[in-house]
Amino acid sequence: VIAMGGSSSKIPPLNEPDMRIVLSYNLHEKSIRKVFKRFTEVDVDCNGVWTVSEMYKVLSEPRLSVRAPVIDTVFFMGDSQSEGSMTFPDFLVAMCSFCALSKEEMLQFLFMIIDADRNGTIEKDELLTYFSYVPAGSNEGGGEPVFPVNNKNALDLFQGGKWVSLQFDGLAKLCELFPYIAYPAYHTQEMYRRLLLGTAFWERLDQERIKYATIIRTKRVRLPGSNKKIEVKLPGRCTMQELLEYSRRKTTIHAGKRVAAQSDDPEGESSLTKERDAQIQRSPILNMIRNPRCMYFIPKEEFGTLAKQAVGRSELDAGDYDDG
Repeated sequence: VIAMGGSSSKIPPLNEPDMRIVLSYNLHEKSIRKVFKRFTEVDVDCNGVWTVSEMYKVLSEPRLSVRAPVIDTVFFMGDSQSEGSMTFPDFLVAMCSFCALSKEEMLQFLFMIIDADRNGTIEKDELLTYFSYVPAGSNEGGGEPVFPVNNKNALDLFQGGKWVSLQFDGLAKLCELFPYIAYPAYHTQEMYRRLLLGTAFWERLDQERIKYATIIRTKRVRLPGSNKKIEVKLPGRCTMQELLEYSRRKTTIHAGKRVAAQSDDPEGESSLTKERDAQIQRSPILNMIRNPRCMYFIPKEEFGTLAKQAVGRSELDAGDYDDG
């Protein structure tokens, strides 16, 4: 058991795949300490986990808010044990991955929230359900939906109301015509970015990802807690269609959870397919999904040897913070 209290405490061990994910977002030892400091400041019970209430508390956000479905989904995706709590490794990877999402990836995230059955299309009923969202355990507002009625009205105005379902491009068009639909998702990310390492940190990552959008950039960085230098690649990116297709190939449902599918011929895949799969697997949108009960979850063990080895657990000293 690792104490989570004072400045001399140790950051809980992180396995190497998790460490590689946050290093790919340009975090380093000092950054991880800062995130851990924020985690412990809000974890008032000092029990080493966050519940969904801490997700609201750190933002000073009421439970009855248009940001509620976004906050609830980020938490649900990061809860790797499906037990209603996030450990620090869950928090670090899920929250930093959420903060790392590009503008287009934020729309993919919104698509995932609404497309609850993961069939790759958003039915009008699913959007109506989303706009009727009432947070679980909310005693405020007498069970009133968090979204104003103009969100539902937009569905009748869009394409004259003569539509039944939307694919990703359709949702993007809807949000372009009615920006207030996607605003709560973007605003939630802005709020968490400010709290976790600051807006400027994440905007630098945005610019770097845009600059190297067409090539795979590899960097050598020091593995925190050691003198070992390792290679990490810049986060990958993928279209919604690629993500859906990859998920269908790699996963199946068993006992209500997404598990790795048995491939008929894993050796038969072309090197080009494997390389593209590796880029998709490195995308922040998939990195943040750690809960197998989320229908968009893809087990890390399915791809690459590193995740299977889970080597090099790194333990960092959490003391001597420098907020400069």
